[in-house]
Amino acid sequence: MEVLVRRARHAQYLRLAAAHAGPLGPALLGHPELAPLYEKTYATCSGAPGLPCEGVGGEPRLCLVRRLERLAQSALRGGKRRREQEKALVEGLLHCVAHLKDRFPLEFAPVLEATRSFLEKDLQYLRGEVSPEVLLEASD
Repeated sequence: MEVLVRRARHAQYLRLAAAHAGPLGPALLGHPELAPLYEKTYATCSGAPGLPCEGVGGEPRLCLVRRLERLAQSALRGGKRRREQEKALVEGLLHCVAHLKDRFPLEFAPVLEATRSFLEKDLQYLRGEVSPEVLLEASD
């Protein structure tokens, strides 16, 4: 079961990273119409309060994608300490996504919602609040 959960988490994080990585990414989540808006939307970010990017800004197409990719790689490896580290990363990403929701055009709400939804389910799994089966269902 653990191997299936690791693979499902890995695949979902890679899918989310790809969804935020380029103009064709939102099409992975069923929104190809967002491609023309991608460059302008992801070009700037003022940085989320409480995160390292605060005050210096960042580019979500880089920092968000890199953090999702990092979680994808981490999900394949195991250990209690690693899962604790992942909790902190997921909490930071949830904060980031909430910040982007206020900054991005309304059209991007479904992309951010899909990201937020999986992050919240994964955080519940990492906290031991839900069974691994919930993640396997979410990845279908």
